[in-house]
Amino acid sequence: MNGANVVLGVSASIAIYKSLEVLSILKKRGFNIRVAMTKEASRLISPVVYKALTGSDVYVDVMEELDFESTNITHVALSKWADIFAVVPATANIVAKLANGIADDPVSLVGLATNASKVIAPAMNSSMYLNPITQRNLDILRENGFLVVEPIEGDLACNTKGVGHIAFCEDIADVIESTMYFKHFEDKTIIVTAGPTREPIDPVRYITNKSSGKMGFALAKVARYMGAEVVLISGNTHLRTPYGVKRIDVETAEDMLNALRHEISRSKNEIILIMAAAIADFKPSEFTNRKIKKDGSGEMVLRLKENPDLTVEVKRFADSLNKHIRVVGFAAETDDLINNAKKKIEKKGLEFIVANDVSRSDIAFGSEENEVAIIYPDGAIEHLQKSPKQQIAYEILRRLI
Repeated sequence: MNGANVVLGVSASIAIYKSLEVLSILKKRGFNIRVAMTKEASRLISPVVYKALTGSDVYVDVMEELDFESTNITHVALSKWADIFAVVPATANIVAKLANGIADDPVSLVGLATNASKVIAPAMNSSMYLNPITQRNLDILRENGFLVVEPIEGDLACNTKGVGHIAFCEDIADVIESTMYFKHFEDKTIIVTAGPTREPIDPVRYITNKSSGKMGFALAKVARYMGAEVVLISGNTHLRTPYGVKRIDVETAEDMLNALRHEISRSKNEIILIMAAAIADFKPSEFTNRKIKKDGSGEMVLRLKENPDLTVEVKRFADSLNKHIRVVGFAAETDDLINNAKKKIEKKGLEFIVANDVSRSDIAFGSEENEVAIIYPDGAIEHLQKSPKQQIAYEILRRLI
């Protein structure tokens, strides 16, 4: 998706500094950016700052149009150039203008002229945001194709707390990026498991593994980009929940199984289940409710028993409800990658399995990149070369369309 063009509209909210962070995130993701500002916004942060970050002139004054794309009708040229038009932050004033076809500043001019995908991130006082007129205007924008990144509750400029605080910058950037994806899964629920499970030994110790959850979180993020209702069932991680994704945190394999059963039973859509979590194969045979102390023997014997196979159990549960689910498995192996993965695909009745070699330091647990083999029930194998995990996630999901 790199290389898409974004016109970033900036209006005069006290949250204007957040537009610089969003701009920076988008640049890192490979977007081309040009900025249009209201005159009031240019008094809060100089256009020189935006020019320095984008390398392009900033559209500020409708009476002094830029020579851009061989025309000095800047708002028309920018509107044609843009793949995405995003207003960050959006005041009540600019929301009202865009909703009612008023075009008397650079931001509203481009917004009215463009056929690009449109995103808006409101930021204002709670009373202004909750005012029925503002809510009506936002509804008009939604009805006309705008994606509204809802403000959150937080500290406001008037020394109060309430809804109206601009959304997190990563979330705004995610919504902007999501406009570049076709919504292939709009009528589907995709449930993704991610991260490690932890099996307690005593109140302070547990068995776990090195999974970071990054692959599963990337799958959840891209599935949401592609229009799915996404449920992310995650073991212990410190990762940010992707925007628009329902997250359920669990500890043990049994917790994860119970969460899976609940989500499968409640969903009314076609379900795709992607089992990307690193689920503990074993757990202690007994849990001791007091911390185990040293006894001077120099060793301790820990007896383990197998956890249930969650994929098998979940498919059995879905069958009992007469629900058909499509299941994708993951195989994290250290040796004999393909053969070990093939055994799992036969045992679990998977749509396909994604196998990766976790003995490699460059793509092991915690890495930002992955390299995988997709293995199908008929024995066919596709190799996905080393790429960022978000790109691998897209390639996996693309094979489920």
